[in-house]
Amino acid sequence: MGIKIDEYDKICVIEIDGDFSADNARLAALALEEKSQQRKVVNFVFDMGKCSFVDSEGLEILLSMKRRCEDLFGQIKLARLDENCRTILQITRLEHRFEAHADLTQALKTMR
Repeated sequence: MGIKIDEYDKICVIEIDGDFSADNARLAALALEEKSQQRKVVNFVFDMGKCSFVDSEGLEILLSMKRRCEDLFGQIKLARLDENCRTILQITRLEHRFEAHADLTQALKTMR
């Protein structure tokens, strides 16, 4: 449970391990804020391969982080969403707000 952060050529990958709620969501938001503060990194990919649930707080934080990145002319993309997370985005009508990719490599390639 937790998050793992890696950087690939000025793109920050935040891997979510466990539910994207409460602590994991706040940790991801702090990481994004820290990385984007000096504008060194403004593009982020959330690797959701080990995540099977996103709660309302997680969705709120994702939207907030998306706005922050867009303010800095960056972007957020999601990778490896499972069926449950896709359904949550559809039910909340947020699937059109986030670009999602089947795998991490594909998401990283679209950032260039």
